[in-house]
Amino acid sequence: MNPLSYKLIARWGIVFLLASGYLALSLAFAPMQDEQPVESRIESIRRALANTPDGNSPPMMQAQFAGCMAVDCHPGVKEYSFLHGPMFVNACDTCHVLVEPKFHNYSLARETERLCVFCHEFDIAENSMVHKPFQSGICLPCHNPHGGSEPSLLKSEHYGDLCLSCHDDLVGARNLIHGPALAGACNACHEPHSAPNRKLLEADGRDMCLRCHVSLDIELETARVVHKPALNDCQLCHNPHATDNASLLIDEPVALCVRCHEDIHTTIDNATTSHGAILTERACLNCHSPHASDHPRLLKNNVDALCFECHNEEIELEDGTRLANIQAIIETGTSLHGPVASGNCVACHEIHGGDNSRLLVRAYSSKLYAPFDESQYALCFGCHDKSLVTDEHTTTVTKFRNGDMNLHFVHVNRDRKGRTCSVCHDSHAANRDQHLHDTVPFGPGGWELPIYFQRIGDGGSCASGCHQSLEYSRSNPVIYTPRLIDGKVRVESTQQEVK
Repeated sequence: MNPLSYKLIARWGIVFLLASGYLALSLAFAPMQDEQPVESRIESIRRALANTPDGNSPPMMQAQFAGCMAVDCHPGVKEYSFLHGPMFVNACDTCHVLVEPKFHNYSLARETERLCVFCHEFDIAENSMVHKPFQSGICLPCHNPHGGSEPSLLKSEHYGDLCLSCHDDLVGARNLIHGPALAGACNACHEPHSAPNRKLLEADGRDMCLRCHVSLDIELETARVVHKPALNDCQLCHNPHATDNASLLIDEPVALCVRCHEDIHTTIDNATTSHGAILTERACLNCHSPHASDHPRLLKNNVDALCFECHNEEIELEDGTRLANIQAIIETGTSLHGPVASGNCVACHEIHGGDNSRLLVRAYSSKLYAPFDESQYALCFGCHDKSLVTDEHTTTVTKFRNGDMNLHFVHVNRDRKGRTCSVCHDSHAANRDQHLHDTVPFGPGGWELPIYFQRIGDGGSCASGCHQSLEYSRSNPVIYTPRLIDGKVRVESTQQEVK
């Protein structure tokens, strides 16, 4: 070989060694560059987005991880109406870190429970209720990390679908479903992450319900009487999701009411005569308002007006007994019984149930004839002095007397065939003074027995089907022949009484 060639090779070898050494020294003593913090990357993303008028990610960012969205890798991963910020600018390395390029293995940039909260900060008040998945940093069961159809990137269009993936079906095969629950809008009442109230509710107690039920809110604020549960928590009576009962009640009306009103429960269970209003349709709600009212005992209206809602026509009972149209009797009558005149039906009748016929508050014989017994007139004696029929002679307790002979005593106080009050008086109303009947039903056929009462001076006369015309006068008594009736001396006229 030519000596010149050896020299040339040696010269270039020295140059190569010097260059290699210089490069090695430069690398050895060059300052180490730390991994760019995520915060810096996020800021660079924001600046880049701010400088792109068309809203698209800058070319340099598109190129960095554009390969991830390639047809052969992750196609369609960005096909959402709303994209997660890092996805929008192809910053996949915000959440993913390449571990083994050869096998295309990636790991999360940090622990699962810290991955989302590293960027998303939440201001949680002290003593707040926190949703357990959120508290554990488990966000992906509800949120799609890449994108979604809504800004919140939920995996479903409805909160309900996501909630039911963990919570048991709160709706089920129920007859009635609360509007928000039916629409899957759990977020109408519940916060997804944290809230200051139990069950992650946006407000506590009835305040939550009154956000939507505005008319009820006004009613509660303006009514004179408010039901105590309505002042506290609606869930004492209502299920907020779904039930089989009207108005989303947690139980049937009667069963629900007697949970608190035990005395009424006892009355209903032990009653021998039940009020149909409690056993039909809306039961207690036929008469009572469940939330508030301007009437005592939460009644929906005045007592008589409530009674007329049913007693405005004849009512046939199960045993065939027919109750008269009480509203028609009262509205057409000119002489009203005292309690009726004041609209106080409950002075004589039980509301919920009782032990006497026709729901009377005390015993009273429904027959036309009955042996006299004070206990059988307990209803009348609740207001009227019993001496009205126990005193044979009087000048004060009644105007129905011949001189001082008490004619109530004559008619009623008999051992065998005393006339009960209902023979002459209507317990509700009539067109004669002292609410006296014109006629009275007599016998099984219902014949209307005429009374033919007439007022004469300070007395009167009666020519009923019981006897011929007899007169009486308080100041100028009619003289009658004494007779023995039921073992007692009675003063009667020479006209014979029809027995």
